[in-house]
Amino acid sequence: GIGGQGDPTTNNWLPVWDAADKSDIIIFAGGIDNSVESEGMDRVSINWSGAQLDMIGQLAQYGKPMVVLQMGGGQIDSSPIVSNPNISALLWGGYPGQDGGVAIMDILTGKRAPAGRLPATQYPSEYIRQVPMTNMSLRPGPNNPGRTYKWYNGTAVFEFGSGMHYTNFSASIASTYNSKNFSISSLTSNCNETYMDRCTFRNFAVDVHNTGSVASDYVALGFLTGSFGPQPYPKKSLVNYQRLFNVKPASSETVTLNLTLGSLSRIDEMGNRVLYPGDYALMIDTMPLAMVNFTLSGQPAMLDKWPQPPPARTQNGTYY
Repeated sequence: GIGGQGDPTTNNWLPVWDAADKSDIIIFAGGIDNSVESEGMDRVSINWSGAQLDMIGQLAQYGKPMVVLQMGGGQIDSSPIVSNPNISALLWGGYPGQDGGVAIMDILTGKRAPAGRLPATQYPSEYIRQVPMTNMSLRPGPNNPGRTYKWYNGTAVFEFGSGMHYTNFSASIASTYNSKNFSISSLTSNCNETYMDRCTFRNFAVDVHNTGSVASDYVALGFLTGSFGPQPYPKKSLVNYQRLFNVKPASSETVTLNLTLGSLSRIDEMGNRVLYPGDYALMIDTMPLAMVNFTLSGQPAMLDKWPQPPPARTQNGTYY
């Protein structure tokens, strides 16, 4: 196979074609490794290497079922793989550890159904040319399309939280309250916690239905979005998640997402956690599968005050 991450030669390729000829299914494991991502070694590209894409493209031409395993801790632009109609599946494995090989084969052979979610945003390759490495701002600006799923204003190859199953799911949010308008003063006055961000806002019951034919786990992701606090507003924020296990085909299960006042808050410029009036929405999953809207009214309330530096001190007299 390919000799290494940066190896442009084809010296070791000949055995690959013989193995592909004899195979019923082709599995290519590649991506990135510690030779290009480690402490003190910044990557200058988020592309798959040219040699890997060349081999993947040629293997895909065999017309056999083909799976690409993307390994490595960081993300790379998998657009060429996703757009290749001869590639059956793409699986992100990260650095899976000692039992990672067994876990991956359990997924590929159908012994276990996948329910994992991508823990990072996969940016397109041009992202590194859109923002300097020295610009650490999360919010988008003149020379920055933004960072993370909360602020990136481009089109991600795969966004944070992406993940497919061997079945399909639908979801709905059960209404557990009569009003969709909440007074901030009432919410905070009923809070008996030392730190008000820990006080419960509402518990949202989410009914998840397996509409397919395969039993599978399902991770219910609860994202908060809306127009509250100072602009710009984050696109969405993950505020809670819960995992359901082995949801049978044509059956439903209920998961509860507990939101606190802290779940609804934002951090101001001084580091304080503040609950703002405005319009909110809780979304289930990245699509989303379900959504519920509500409004907070009244004056902003500080839930947690961040310690501030002492005021400037002056010295009268001289030191001895």
